[in-house]
Amino acid sequence: MITESDIEFLRTVWNRRPFFTYVFFGFNIAIFVLMTLAGGTTNGPTLEAFGVKVNDLINRGEYWRFVTPVSIHIGFLHLLFNSYALWIVGPQVEKLYGAARFLLLYVAAGVAGVAGSYFYRPDMPSAGASGAIFGLFGVLLVFGIRYRHNIPPFFRRAVGTGVLPVIVINLIIGFSVPQIDNSAHIAGLLAGMALAAVVPYERPRTQTPAVFTAIQYVLLGLIAVCWIQVARHYDGPRLAFQNVYKGFSLGLGSRSTTGEFVDAMNDTQNAFAASVDALRSNQKRELAASIKDVAGAIDELKGIPSLSASSDRIASQLLELLENQYELLQEANRADTVTLMQERQVLQNQRRFRELDEAFDAWVTEEGGRHGIQLRKPQ
Repeated sequence: MITESDIEFLRTVWNRRPFFTYVFFGFNIAIFVLMTLAGGTTNGPTLEAFGVKVNDLINRGEYWRFVTPVSIHIGFLHLLFNSYALWIVGPQVEKLYGAARFLLLYVAAGVAGVAGSYFYRPDMPSAGASGAIFGLFGVLLVFGIRYRHNIPPFFRRAVGTGVLPVIVINLIIGFSVPQIDNSAHIAGLLAGMALAAVVPYERPRTQTPAVFTAIQYVLLGLIAVCWIQVARHYDGPRLAFQNVYKGFSLGLGSRSTTGEFVDAMNDTQNAFAASVDALRSNQKRELAASIKDVAGAIDELKGIPSLSASSDRIASQLLELLENQYELLQEANRADTVTLMQERQVLQNQRRFRELDEAFDAWVTEEGGRHGIQLRKPQ
């Protein structure tokens, strides 16, 4: 039998809007898009630059990495699963506790998850909203037990022990998959349970106490400061639309943007050197093979990831040089000979290539380290 108090409870909870659930949902997607523009959410330099949990960097004073990982996701499937979970459980908790208290529960559980990973998985970079989401499940578990005599019976079945199967199944999955950081899940879950034991839910016909409103503004300020620190210290690949396709495909499991960049540069060097040999030999078979290799290198340079303005400039000049070399190869292949003027052009291209090769080496020395690129040591 539904009582009048049950109807009032349901009406109040139903009419509340889950404002911060939607804010975090959208913010996580926005960060994912920015990281995709910067080379992809599975690219190591991009992840570090955006603020994933890396113990060595936290130990050097980058304490904002306890907060920023909650909004970072490694790969599209990671974002998809966590977004779905947040969309399902977030509104329930926020409608029960109100916006200010929900913000406290979500952020505190998320930070606790990062801290759990910091202490129990020190060698593993980690990120994701799953610690915060497990915290929300912990809140519903404790809420259902703590207020079992104050909520409608049919609602009681959806919370409390009703969420235990979801928690247990997800923890089992976490223990079964080595890549999943279950220490963050457990820490977030425990934090959510502890907070729900002391933070009261927002009862019908009550207003949010001033203390929770103050905490809300403090936490919003903390989040803003942490992301400002990310922007101030950002040293990853620059944001560019040419990275979007590669960045998204990397999120589905292919290799890193840095690897794509290095491959393109190596293939360019090899193709150019082979083209010079082919033009000198003036052999039909070698010219045909070199035309194919240079064409492939040109395609790679056209789609090379953008790491910085300097690397873009060098890649653009190499592309122009390689296109010129391609024309020389085509002309020599058609005429079955290399003219004196073409030989002079080959020498000019060689000099230009050496200049660009030296410029690239200088770029690697100055900027390559932040992208995980080093000069090959002589054997």
